[in-house]
Amino acid sequence: MGGGGRHAFLRSMGGVALFVAIAPTAAWAGDRIPSFDVTAQPLSSALRELARQGRVQVLFSARDMEGRRSRAVVGRIEVWRAFDMALADAGFEARRIDARTFVIAAQTPPPRMALALAPQVSATELEPLLVLGARSAADVVARRLAADLAEATPLRRLTRDDVERGAAQNLSEALGDLPGMTVINTGRSFIGGIDSASRGEGLYAGYRGLNAEYNLTMINGVSVAQGLPYSRGVQLNLLPPDAFQAVVAHKTGRADLDGDFIGAALDFQTPGPGDRSRTPRTVVTLGGRVETRARDYGASGLGGHLQVEHSRRFGAEGQVGLYVAAAYEDRGFLNSELAGVMAAQNDRGWAYGVSGSAAGGPVDPSRPQDNLVQTSLNVGVSSGGSRLQNYALALDWSVRPGLDVRLNATHARADTEQNSTFSQVVSGAQAWVDDGTGVFRLSVQDLSTRVWYETNPDSVSLSTASLAADLVSGRWRLSPYLFASHGESARPDHLEASAWINQNDGYNTGQSPRAFGGVTVTYRNGLPVPQWPQSVVDDLNGAGRVLLARRAGQRTEQFSDQTRYGGGLGLTFTPSIGSWRSFRAGAKISRSDRSLTDRNWTNAFFADIYRKAGLTWEALGIADGIYAQVFPGVYDWSIPRIDHDRLAAYFQANRTAESFDSCGALYVNNLNCNSQSGSETVGALYAMATYASGAWEAQFGLRHEHALIRNRFWVMPDTSGGETAGDWGRSRSRYDKLLPSVNLSYRPDDRSVWRASAWRAYSRPAFMQLAGGERTATVDGVTTVTRGNPDLKSADAWSLDLSHQRWLPGGGVLGVSAYAKLIDHYLFESGSSLDLGATPEDGAVRVVMPRNGGPGRTRGLEVEWYQPLGDPLGLGGRASLDMNASRQWTRVDLGPSLGRAQPMLSAPEWLGNAELAYSRGRASLYLSLNYTGAYLSAYDILGAQGDWDNQWVRPVTRLDARVRWRFDERTRLDVIATNLTGAYSYWAHVGRDTTALSDVVDSGRRVVVSLRQAF
Repeated sequence: MGGGGRHAFLRSMGGVALFVAIAPTAAWAGDRIPSFDVTAQPLSSALRELARQGRVQVLFSARDMEGRRSRAVVGRIEVWRAFDMALADAGFEARRIDARTFVIAAQTPPPRMALALAPQVSATELEPLLVLGARSAADVVARRLAADLAEATPLRRLTRDDVERGAAQNLSEALGDLPGMTVINTGRSFIGGIDSASRGEGLYAGYRGLNAEYNLTMINGVSVAQGLPYSRGVQLNLLPPDAFQAVVAHKTGRADLDGDFIGAALDFQTPGPGDRSRTPRTVVTLGGRVETRARDYGASGLGGHLQVEHSRRFGAEGQVGLYVAAAYEDRGFLNSELAGVMAAQNDRGWAYGVSGSAAGGPVDPSRPQDNLVQTSLNVGVSSGGSRLQNYALALDWSVRPGLDVRLNATHARADTEQNSTFSQVVSGAQAWVDDGTGVFRLSVQDLSTRVWYETNPDSVSLSTASLAADLVSGRWRLSPYLFASHGESARPDHLEASAWINQNDGYNTGQSPRAFGGVTVTYRNGLPVPQWPQSVVDDLNGAGRVLLARRAGQRTEQFSDQTRYGGGLGLTFTPSIGSWRSFRAGAKISRSDRSLTDRNWTNAFFADIYRKAGLTWEALGIADGIYAQVFPGVYDWSIPRIDHDRLAAYFQANRTAESFDSCGALYVNNLNCNSQSGSETVGALYAMATYASGAWEAQFGLRHEHALIRNRFWVMPDTSGGETAGDWGRSRSRYDKLLPSVNLSYRPDDRSVWRASAWRAYSRPAFMQLAGGERTATVDGVTTVTRGNPDLKSADAWSLDLSHQRWLPGGGVLGVSAYAKLIDHYLFESGSSLDLGATPEDGAVRVVMPRNGGPGRTRGLEVEWYQPLGDPLGLGGRASLDMNASRQWTRVDLGPSLGRAQPMLSAPEWLGNAELAYSRGRASLYLSLNYTGAYLSAYDILGAQGDWDNQWVRPVTRLDARVRWRFDERTRLDVIATNLTGAYSYWAHVGRDTTALSDVVDSGRRVVVSLRQAF
């Protein structure tokens, strides 16, 4: 077609929108045969994706493409042939008009017919042309939404561009921008509760009413090792959010995905050589940060990060691509914590403020939470820092036409030092005194003032590697792969020590707590206000020199790791004709090996070791100065600063063989009683097929998984007649599952899609629950056996998902989803506790072991809305609004003890996000609002009768801001400020509608400045 004819053809397309899909790079190697992987999808989106992968641009009429579907295009193919394959049966063809531009037009009529020229159209009759070229922030969001809209199954992407508009400091927090995703900042690993929450960062992510252990976590398609000791969840705070090109959240099951997930399948995808041009490219990001809460304590609160990325291609035709990245980050924190729930659990620091009798029971037994009051109180400072490392490698090699090889490897590690110092006031004897009206009021008789110091060092790592190949021959594609992953979670040096006013030992005798009589606290704004006598306040202010040093330390070493490895293959056939679009079958085998150890040493009292009374932390050199206020703005007494190295040296110097006391006196028992090892082998076969007819498409799948879990654990004999050496016990657990799935989609036009999905999935129990060791004890003639349960069932679920997405006028997108999950044999994370049910046997033996819950259900609604706002300020800029909201309902039967209709853990009823973006010239502003509603975080936290004592987390609303200035296309400066309203980062309480017993963390605000330079 000549130049004049070409122009006439373009003019003939007047009255329709003309789309230009431009490759993301300006470099185009016309002599190179590109590799395509484009699934069957709406024809418009397929043409854009073909243009992107082929590094060309394509012109077509969006109106003509409406309601049409493409064929799948897979393999190393000439660009013109790839377009022809996609357009088969559509009645169109691709015409090349220059070296890098194609036009999609109706198929050429037979040669014997003359080609009629299209009538001329006047300029006034032409509609404006829409050209997708250089992308603004709004264009980036629209592109991501368009990709999600074109998928055959429901999924949601979180791209690197999305993350770089927000303020997340790790990947867990970044996931909170997705609808239905709950960021969880505590857990039940070696470190949980307020200990982990006081770091002020997100650790895990739950999805659609289910905890993190119900998710499948992948990096570049590799199912990662689960290094946590008591859970199948994966800790995500060690992963920086901008280390990944995209996070793909699969909302529904598919036969080619592992079946061991009921929540979401999360695939974290690192950048690769294909994501960048052939020109070598290096990007360096340098940043610094300050924590405002640390500044409140007089500390610097400073930190920094450095990231370097490099990509390039090698070979005459760019056959080999390389991407490498390294990132280092240093975070510091110094946060305030009120640990009322901890005091209630560890020191029985709670009571009923009023009672109907001198026995002290609740006034209304149906609502015991109404009269709760805190009697003991812990208030403290959590200080420390994390050093993070993250590495990524991607290598692809186009060996020859039809054969591509890919290698991916990642490694992430986070080493955290966390030291917490608490002022403690522990209540003694309690009485309820008649006030003369028949109401009995609480009177606490004495108070013990203390300081408690504990460390929570945390070493977490996660590594993955995969080697994959694609062999394409005609319409066949073979995809073999190998993978390996290793995960670690350790608390290598947990140290505890305390000082008491009433410390009694071989040299300190006759020490007593402070006399008192009355209620220890009142409440203001939901927080306890101490009513202590001045003597208690004086003890706390002078704790370093007044309180008597207790033990020379207690140390715990805990290590958990898992190595996972295996391989598989997939075989795909794409028919050339007919309604069946593709057939795929595959197999996978994986093996994982894991180990767990937990050992403890407790030293003698300082006074007994040094044969001297009156030793204090200040005299021993353990207390080194003070924090002037223990909780600035709320509690104003001082608290000692602890010299950790000095305390650790005391522990090492005074550790003896008798200090080793993990669970008894015999060395062999102490060495092994909390040790466990095991393996898990999972084999899978699957088949799936895709059928399309008109606007309908169906994907059918069937997967079979067989899992065999072997565990080895220590069995402790009955100690009632004296301790004897234990021995290793073993158990096996098997799971066979047949998992069908169906994903339907209906596209009435090119601007909307309806989807319906149903699938079967399951979740295997955690290793600790299957084999957590075995111990036997006899007290008062009743023998109690505590052990794991290898007969636990997996949690099995049928899931349904309905959704609708459509483009709106003005470039907006609306998405609505409804889902339901019906779960049998519910399992929940319980940390190291095995007391999830007890069954007496023969009247004298009580067996304590984990048991499955009953049926549960989670259902919900999700709404997403994105809308460009144009230039509302009239300043020549562009604005956009991106919002989502989720409503969740959950219920589960946990039996008569924990409750027949309880909410599921970590399942807020409401979740929401909103982002307002505005850009003008070189400047951009992003405001992000995140809301997480109240949710239940732990069952039966006090072990009280009934279900009133569940632990709840209060709603959190966080407002963040990001400002960006682009010096040029290669250099930009970002400034981030988080938690602009100064909200508490964590507030948990016992009982849904009372805050009398609360854990509260104030982590302040964070300001980050980063400079990014591309070379």
